[in-house]
Amino acid sequence: MAVQRVASQQQLTPQQWTQVVIIAGIGTCLEWFDFYTYTQLNATLEKVFFPTNNEAVQALSFWGVYAAGFVVRPIGALIFGHIGDTKGRNRCLLISICCMAFATIAIGVLPTFAIAPYAAGVAAPVLLALCRILQGLAMGGEFGSAVIYISELAHKDRRGAFVATLQMSVNVGMVVATLLVMLLQNTLSLDAMLAWGWRIPFLCAFVTALLGAALRSTMPEPKAFLTAARLAKLRSTADGGDAADKAVGSCDPSTLDMDVEVATNKDPLEKGEEEANGGSNGHAGTLDKIAMITERLHGHSDAKVPIVRLLRNNALGVVLQMISGAFYVTVSWLAKDLRTYGYSLIVTQGVLVVSLIPNAIGLLTGGMLLDAGVPTIHLNAVVVVIGTGLGFAVYPSVGISVAYAWGLVSMFHFIIGIAMANVAMPCTRIYEPLSRTTGYSFAYNCGYGVIGGLSPLAVAAIKANLPGYAHTYAPAIWLACLGGISVVGTIGLMLYQPRLAKPHVGKIE
Repeated sequence: MAVQRVASQQQLTPQQWTQVVIIAGIGTCLEWFDFYTYTQLNATLEKVFFPTNNEAVQALSFWGVYAAGFVVRPIGALIFGHIGDTKGRNRCLLISICCMAFATIAIGVLPTFAIAPYAAGVAAPVLLALCRILQGLAMGGEFGSAVIYISELAHKDRRGAFVATLQMSVNVGMVVATLLVMLLQNTLSLDAMLAWGWRIPFLCAFVTALLGAALRSTMPEPKAFLTAARLAKLRSTADGGDAADKAVGSCDPSTLDMDVEVATNKDPLEKGEEEANGGSNGHAGTLDKIAMITERLHGHSDAKVPIVRLLRNNALGVVLQMISGAFYVTVSWLAKDLRTYGYSLIVTQGVLVVSLIPNAIGLLTGGMLLDAGVPTIHLNAVVVVIGTGLGFAVYPSVGISVAYAWGLVSMFHFIIGIAMANVAMPCTRIYEPLSRTTGYSFAYNCGYGVIGGLSPLAVAAIKANLPGYAHTYAPAIWLACLGGISVVGTIGLMLYQPRLAKPHVGKIE
């Protein structure tokens, strides 16, 4: 393969870093296929692992185990973030896909609760929960690490588009999982699905493990991380030595955020911001004045443990990233909410698959707008406001006709795609390289996991407290709440990191 580890020591050609993006995307696609298979097999797995005459208890047990995979994702973000910030991005991605594959294969060979010949009673759901926890830990480190990896490695003129391409690979994994489950459910009898059919998607992880591990073992390490790690090592060994101090300097940790090719006489952060402004050297604007004020909120710790450095330097940045992306977590529950309107499983699955196409278009559109110089923070706020307004205009009609359902979910997934692209890449530049994976992954998983996990419950609670026809506005009301949270987070990011509100944010190193 053309892309080897040695490539981390030199400038990648366009063909090479395009290949790297594809490899990283394949790994992310495979992991999301493994993770999403569980949700698509809910009707079968409820009977296999949680047999009971009470359907409510059965459903609660299944979704309780499902929730376990979400609850541990922030913990996984800290574990794999530490690996990514200390041992390297590539090692983190390689370990995460192996952990995901192991847990998924294990689910495929688990004994059932009572279905012969492999019955183990209560041990079966316990083992399932443990496998789901391991899946959640791996997922906690996968997506954030992959986004950081691509944002550091890709050419600065196309970072938005390539991070968006990586995000699109999540859609591919979800679509493949959904289509495979639909194929099995429509070709096998119910007895066959309960006996052995449900195992097939999970056992496919054996192939994904071999393919993903083989591809990721060849991926180079980003120069931004290598440079920062070398400077940190020099600084550590130079403590107390005047000569070494002169060689390393006493620069702020934020200035370590650079690639080898920009490590010139000019501070790389200043150079990146000049490029983001089109090379302008005019008078400092309002954002620059705000930057001088908000600089007091940033720490300058050199702690060796990434989470310690993160909390001392960028705790507020973590919170702002969490809430700025609140609106786009609707992608995790919008299609599922259709089942509450009486639509069949095949219809909701079809709506999900089709709606991911406009979502991918929205992602790519948002990424290209970022690369074209559109101020992404401002664009994200506009998109959120438009999406919230459309929610109130369209959502009450969802239950009238399946056509409304198809149109609504597809439209929202397009809007959410633009929002996702304008949050993912810019938020990577909140953090410096040696705590970047930890910070980004932790904030992403807390926001997506906690808010996304609570959303179905929140919508149900709002519906229960609205009279008559008004309950049809419940999802729109929750969308408005998420939109408001996102706008607050967006404004907060503009104040906390003014450089993120400037054009060409992808050029900031």
